[in-house]
Amino acid sequence: MRIEGRFFDGLSSRSHRASVVVEKGVLQVEGAAGETLHPACELDCVEFSSRVGDTPRFLRFSAGASFETADNDAVDQLLARRAPASGLAHRLESKLRYALVGLAFTVAFVWACMQWGVPALARVAAHALPVELNAHAETAVLELLDRQLLKPSRLPAQEQARLLAVFAPLMGEGCPVRVVFRDAAGTIGPNALALPAGTIIFTDQFIQRARHDEELIGVLAHEIGHVAHRHAMRASLQASFMGLLSALVVGDISSVSSAVTALPLLLTQMGYSRDFEREADRHAVDTLRRHGISPQRLVDILERVDQDADEKWGYLSTHPPTPERVRLILSIARE
Repeated sequence: MRIEGRFFDGLSSRSHRASVVVEKGVLQVEGAAGETLHPACELDCVEFSSRVGDTPRFLRFSAGASFETADNDAVDQLLARRAPASGLAHRLESKLRYALVGLAFTVAFVWACMQWGVPALARVAAHALPVELNAHAETAVLELLDRQLLKPSRLPAQEQARLLAVFAPLMGEGCPVRVVFRDAAGTIGPNALALPAGTIIFTDQFIQRARHDEELIGVLAHEIGHVAHRHAMRASLQASFMGLLSALVVGDISSVSSAVTALPLLLTQMGYSRDFEREADRHAVDTLRRHGISPQRLVDILERVDQDADEKWGYLSTHPPTPERVRLILSIARE
């Protein structure tokens, strides 16, 4: 068997027209004039590159020498005794059914990662992160909110102190939290937000919607649930991991660094998933029961805020629709 191509001696980039001659399992490289360019060697001592479409193949020898040829079929015949007629990459590329199977596998893999893998990884990572990192992220988020969306609270100092006294029994349970008040007129309106390290923001507009302190306690219990389960950091990590997964699939590595630098923004703009809301609502219901408060108090203020059609933003912009929330809370309360 004779295969035409070009020979590289491994000492320079210069190539030579050459032929590979194979007889009885022994391979030798000859020049255009019949001279020996590489001594004879056993076929098993030669490394063959995989076939990918019709791209040239390489036969690599010891000491860095190599032989390049476009005659893929001849190389496949040469390899018939050692391996299948063509490489795995070529077979996958050449057969439509293999391509479709590969596409289906890729889609299933990405979907499974998004559905289970990313949330599980974010949960583990969020609970493993040091307290200092959560505090740093929270500081960045609060500074961003105060600069763009929030103003100092207009609630009288006496009223703020009274509410903190009302909230005190819940704030001493489990994870450490603190409550701050902000004015959000014209921006996010009536709202309550839980930040990564345990700061919970109540806007003046939300406080004004309450008709009973127990309604605010219910909302606080819900937001404490977000803090206890690290939902803020988990949501931001999930968004970052999704960016990383996308980069691995489409090859855009720049999106990874963009996601990391945008972490504070992700924390301020995110909403919570249904699973996060269920965890927080279950925490709220359990907390209210321990303190002898009916979960209906939480339902009441959610429905009241929902009925206020004048607010453009508000609590509903960062939480699921109220009817869904109400059904969820009441179903948990009946368990």
